[in-house]
Amino acid sequence: MRTRPRFGIPPWTVGYPAKWLGRDAIAGLTVTALLVPEGLAYAQLAGVPPQTAFYAAPVGLLAYAWLGSSRQLVVAVSSAVAVLSFETVSRVAAPHTLEFIAATAGLALMVGAIAVIAGLLRLGRIAQFFSESVLDGFVTGLALTIIIKQLPKLFGIEGGDGGSFRRLRELVLNLDESQGRTMIVGFGSLLLMIMIEQRLKKLPAALVVLIAGIVFMELSGWADEGVAVVGDIRAGLIGPALPHIPFNDILGMLPWAIGIVLVAFAESIGPARLFARSHGYRISADQELVALGGANLAAGALQGFSIGSSLSKSAANDTAGARSPMSLVVAAASTALVALFFSGLFSLLPEATLAAIVIVAVWSMVKIDALRRLGRVRRTDLYLGLSALIGVLVFDPLIGLLLAVAISIVALAVRSSRIDMTLLGLDDETEAIAALGSEIGVAEIPGIMMLRPEHGMFFANAAGLTDLVLAATRPPARTVAVVLDLEATSDLDVPGADALGELAGELARADVSLHLARVHHMSRGVIKRSGVLDLIGADHVHARVYDAVAWIVSNSPDDFGPALVRRFRRE
Repeated sequence: MRTRPRFGIPPWTVGYPAKWLGRDAIAGLTVTALLVPEGLAYAQLAGVPPQTAFYAAPVGLLAYAWLGSSRQLVVAVSSAVAVLSFETVSRVAAPHTLEFIAATAGLALMVGAIAVIAGLLRLGRIAQFFSESVLDGFVTGLALTIIIKQLPKLFGIEGGDGGSFRRLRELVLNLDESQGRTMIVGFGSLLLMIMIEQRLKKLPAALVVLIAGIVFMELSGWADEGVAVVGDIRAGLIGPALPHIPFNDILGMLPWAIGIVLVAFAESIGPARLFARSHGYRISADQELVALGGANLAAGALQGFSIGSSLSKSAANDTAGARSPMSLVVAAASTALVALFFSGLFSLLPEATLAAIVIVAVWSMVKIDALRRLGRVRRTDLYLGLSALIGVLVFDPLIGLLLAVAISIVALAVRSSRIDMTLLGLDDETEAIAALGSEIGVAEIPGIMMLRPEHGMFFANAAGLTDLVLAATRPPARTVAVVLDLEATSDLDVPGADALGELAGELARADVSLHLARVHHMSRGVIKRSGVLDLIGADHVHARVYDAVAWIVSNSPDDFGPALVRRFRRE
């Protein structure tokens, strides 16, 4: 039974075992080591000052620790959400302006409000309707877009505008303007980070590279030689405030805010379920929506940017031994301490190093293996994923997001409306009803056509299913009765019921009776209230397909052989 989302005392705080504190504290510090460098980088992806990460991350962590149902998931800063935030706000405000920063905070509030409302309305099930195949393609396209945007920073040249292919073209055309010192810093940071992640996996690669970049710039003095650095970062935290945003801008961002909620939720629910299965507890999809919303509301109220879950930080949290969201509380406190007392240390951080951190961090989002698997298992799923990927690269992430959602909906509709009908027969030995060809000895009963719609019957496929039945019963076929097994139709709609009534009438004109079997309670109610039950006849609705066959044979003995009649009359 599904319960309403909670807002009270977090269950994990009740009877919290003291012996967990050590592991949770280590896990929290591990998360901080990843969060600080990635937060600074993702703030740039969102188009806001680096210190904004210190506004968004701590309160986001605390809000999720309070409201979340996962014990290991980390909701702080997300590269995918940061990029979508930038693309959304860019539609209503010029980047790097005060209006842009205010709109970014306003977007976080909108995302939070939408997610909380969705959770309260118990819409957590929407995650089931976002095709994983499409999501793999979308996330891969988004990761490649992020990487392409960061490449100019490694070369020390200006990045282009427009889609990913246009940006790549601009990069190639302007390579002659590359700055040697910036390339040494950028590609050196990239190689160092890759080496640490491959050979020294226990070290926080992003933090090590960040410190190395700052130390190198201090010793080399290259900041005065044209290598771009982050510059002064304002120390401290900030109080809550409601950003002023024109109403038209709110309306302009609203559809995209809904899209960001979809992506952020789809990104978080999968890892959350994985951690829950691994550690033997349950999560609530509705509660996760509320928690994601609460984290964004907190981030927006403190003039931060939209946030989401992080697979890399969540995995690090789990690997470090986190037993409860106390690790998030520790991470929030330590991140706040960095903001209060150590933010000045980042002024010499090279932007090329930040770009390297982003590139390595988002590389895990490139789902090459997942796409290859789709190609091996089912090419249709591969094509769906590639469509979303290409949409992101050719257009922009927001158009790609719309395309991904549209593709998921179309794929669901097409799959649901498929007309797959299974022919049933009688097993001579067991006298059970089974699919023809499924076992040796299963054969048709002459004069009785037994069919099972495999995808259920509803408005999108009802006409096709009835046409298929009528075509199969036309001469030279000799058909006395048709039995429809509606076991797969859990909730028949009115158009589906009307189609059954029309089918009964068409068959009756050909002197063929229609019988229904295994009709669910809800579907039977629709058939009765629509008046279709009167057309078919209450005695033509049976608990089992076998019962329908027995009724037909017993009531029309002249249409069947003596042996078959004797068999069913024994019943």
